Amino acid sequence: MSFRSHLEELRKRVIVSLLSVGICMLGFLFWQDAVMGVLLAPYQTSWRFNFSSWYENDFKTQDFSKLSADEQTKALYIHKLAKSELDGEEITDSDWAKANASLHWFGFPLPAGLIYTAPLQYFMVFMIAAAIFGLVLASPIVFMEMWKFIGAGLYQKERRAVLRFVPFSLGLFGSGVAFGYKIMVPMALVFLVGFANPRMATNLFTISDYFRFLFILTVALGAVFQMPLIMMGLVKFGITTPGLYTKYWRHSILTMFIVSAMLTPPDPVTQVLMAGPMILLFGFGILLSKMAHRKRIEAAEMPSGSSD
Repeated sequence: MSFRSHLEELRKRVIVSLLSVGICMLGFLFWQDAVMGVLLAPYQTSWRFNFSSWYENDFKTQDFSKLSADEQTKALYIHKLAKSELDGEEITDSDWAKANASLHWFGFPLPAGLIYTAPLQYFMVFMIAAAIFGLVLASPIVFMEMWKFIGAGLYQKERRAVLRFVPFSLGLFGSGVAFGYKIMVPMALVFLVGFANPRMATNLFTISDYFRFLFILTVALGAVFQMPLIMMGLVKFGITTPGLYTKYWRHSILTMFIVSAMLTPPDPVTQVLMAGPMILLFGFGILLSKMAHRKRIEAAEMPSGSSD
């Protein structure tokens, strides 16, 4: 194919991919509550943990008889919020809003809902989230179009290698994103909120700040989880050996803590939460590297006529 033909083929693949993502994104635009519910789930997990501890240990131990009538009304709304969030009872939107406004009055540092400080802030976050959801749903079509364009220029051996390692890479990336979404982000928020003194500073998370925090940590963990595959690839291509990994394991662990400090907020909890899986992945990478190294040696020792 000529260079112009390659560009025309690429244009077709890109158009099909964009159309599939756009159609899937349009479907999610009608499910605002579901999309934002998934997006805000880590925040709500950390909020419930903080709220449950504060409600049982600080709020319920107060002497409500000494409160004014207005304060007792505010306290009643917080009791309703607790029954809703902790016990699953129904609460009206009006009572939920009043309870959310009363939390700061009684010293709880974290609002039940995130805020937005510009008219388009919430809308833009929702649109970006819908686009990401659309990309995930349309990913089989996108990957198929990418493969039709890239695979046409690969040899049979190279195609087998791509088909073998790409699913493994996607699985590792998804595992990293899931770890960040389910564990790291909620625990990091619990620590960061508890670390601040409410008399010194008030937590008012905006929806865009939270989305940026969630996106960076989950994508960073997805990239970090590629470590075993990268380690195995370097050994497979003869760039390094498993012995080099084991020889410099102390230096590698130090590097992991430095990288985690660069990719996470400046607090020890999130740094350890990222460095811990990296150390486990490093050990898994050494195991895969030894397997790849052994196969490479066996392939080199085979007679040239017996190789495929």
